Amino acid sequence: MAGAVALTFLFGTIGSGLAPVPAAAQQEEKPPWAPQGPISSSVPKDTGRPAKPHEQVTECIESSFTQREIPSEQILKEGPWAQRFLRIHEVQQYVRQRSPHGKVGWNDEKNRPIKIAVIDTGVTPNDHLPASRLEAGGDYIEGADGAQGLEDCDGHGTQVAGIIAANPKDPSIGFTGVAPDAHIISIRQSSQNWTEKSDEQIEREREERREAERQRRKQQEAEQRAREAEQKLEQLQEEIRKTREEAKRNNKTSSSQQAPNEPRAQDNPAGAGNLDTLAQAIVRAVDKGADVINMSVDACRPLFPNDDHAFRPQGDEVKVRAALKYAADRNVVAVAAAGNAAPPNSGGTCLQNDAPLPEDPRVPPKHQPRTLVIPPWFSADGTVLAVAAIGRDGSVADFSMRGPWVSVAAPGTEIISIDPAGTNAIINATFNGDRTKPQPLQGTSFAAPYVAGVAALVKQMHPELTAREIIERIQRTAQHPGAAAGRDQFVGYGVIDPMAAVSDELPDAGDLEHAEDRALPSDMPPLNEPDPVPMYVALGGTGGAFAALGITLFVVRSVRRYKAKKASA
Repeated sequence: MAGAVALTFLFGTIGSGLAPVPAAAQQEEKPPWAPQGPISSSVPKDTGRPAKPHEQVTECIESSFTQREIPSEQILKEGPWAQRFLRIHEVQQYVRQRSPHGKVGWNDEKNRPIKIAVIDTGVTPNDHLPASRLEAGGDYIEGADGAQGLEDCDGHGTQVAGIIAANPKDPSIGFTGVAPDAHIISIRQSSQNWTEKSDEQIEREREERREAERQRRKQQEAEQRAREAEQKLEQLQEEIRKTREEAKRNNKTSSSQQAPNEPRAQDNPAGAGNLDTLAQAIVRAVDKGADVINMSVDACRPLFPNDDHAFRPQGDEVKVRAALKYAADRNVVAVAAAGNAAPPNSGGTCLQNDAPLPEDPRVPPKHQPRTLVIPPWFSADGTVLAVAAIGRDGSVADFSMRGPWVSVAAPGTEIISIDPAGTNAIINATFNGDRTKPQPLQGTSFAAPYVAGVAALVKQMHPELTAREIIERIQRTAQHPGAAAGRDQFVGYGVIDPMAAVSDELPDAGDLEHAEDRALPSDMPPLNEPDPVPMYVALGGTGGAFAALGITLFVVRSVRRYKAKKASA
């Protein structure tokens, strides 16, 4: 079905990013769009299985490389623009020099790798991300006891995991994961190649299983009757043998009987992602020892005007919110993609939020966001980082969902990662059905893992920080947009600055005082006293002119009167 195509274009040189502008990342009061009501203290129960059975409707992804699609050595060695823009190699060198183990993505205090849970479509191992650095986290699609997340039918989760932790050993390959020594916990929670079965289909399969059970019981009963008949036959044959022997002795004869023939039977079984299983997967990631969680999955809910309960969590949203708090309370940093807007007239549910931010949820429709995105919405709780996507030129990507809940931004276009089909290729596109039209890798799904990788490095360099403090640190060191409070609905607090996040010594936010408007002293010389002479001269000249004009008018009037009087006489 789908395959992968290799890198086919050169990358320009993008500068390393601007120095971060100091700004407080936390708000004292929750904004009107924040989730209403307290967070549930009930931790979602992890069943480890899908809520409903699913069936596969599309073949799994597979590689389809040709010689002309393999990138040149120069392109491979240069690596993706996103790495150069974020200065990933420099950051890794900085971390190695300060780590006693010389590793990137390592818990130096506990002498173990940092674990990053990828809640996605599964992860397929290859040489750049071997099975030795992958942990089977579970499967909420098939619910099988086998691979448990280490088979990626869709290909998405493998590409996400590659951005976080791939570690190519070939020096001719410039691509690398942000935290190349970290371990990945793969939890398969979503898929586009599988679909949830309808209630009618589930009921039909239940009836088929019931019929198969009836047939099985029939066969068991038939086999039981056959065994009983066989036992009777053996008993009869034994009696005949004894009778014959008796007859031989007594010169008597007898007749025999035959056992009846009996029939046989058959059987049938079945197993994609929702907010319920997402909440369970978050809890599972925490319980499996994850330090960071990456969620490149989203759910969208339309917002309706004048709805008093629009910003109150509904249904399974309550579970996701509680699960994120469960993670933050246990010092696990959660990162989520901001979501991709549905193309116009596509019928998708994630409609782009083009409107300005509302001051009140009950405002006219043209001033209210149209779509709520979960889990990014819960960034207001301080338990998750919601990541938007930017392009090569630094502007926000058109597809990146906007909203007041966006935390930060990272590269999300022209993405490079490992081949999800399990080969050792480095790819920049996939085929979605049509092998003649490769689709470039892009989306907020691929911006989020850059932030998750940076969160792992911050955790390594600053082990004393809590999950909420790491989230705040990444926001405060971002390259803030020119907006009020250094934040907007496009990129949040701005594009991440990995070097600043891992290295800068930040002032304690609690020690910062609010700025006050006050006059500052100036080193300019004092103004000279004004000279009044020019003003007096100007006033005198003006007065003289008015006096001359008055005399002239008086003379002209007197002459006219005299002439008029003389003419009348």
